[in-house]
Amino acid sequence: MNEKPFSGFAITGFVLSFFWFLIVPSVLAVIFSGVALQQIHQGKRQGKGLAIAGLVMGIIGVAVYALFFAAISAAIASSPFF
Repeated sequence: MNEKPFSGFAITGFVLSFFWFLIVPSVLAVIFSGVALQQIHQGKRQGKGLAIAGLVMGIIGVAVYALFFAAISAAIASSPFF
């Protein structure tokens, strides 16, 4: 049994993606999951499902923050007080 170990980056990215409502963990989840997918693609590690889930949830978190800040910016720009 020469089974490949799980990617620590995949596990870390997946765990961080649970905190998608915070911007820093979302960005870190995308980074760690991307590194994990590279390791998995090279055949060094396993955990592709965790890496993909972390990547998707991290991207959703970043997108939510981008939309939130765009909405706030639009509201401020259209405000008569600024």
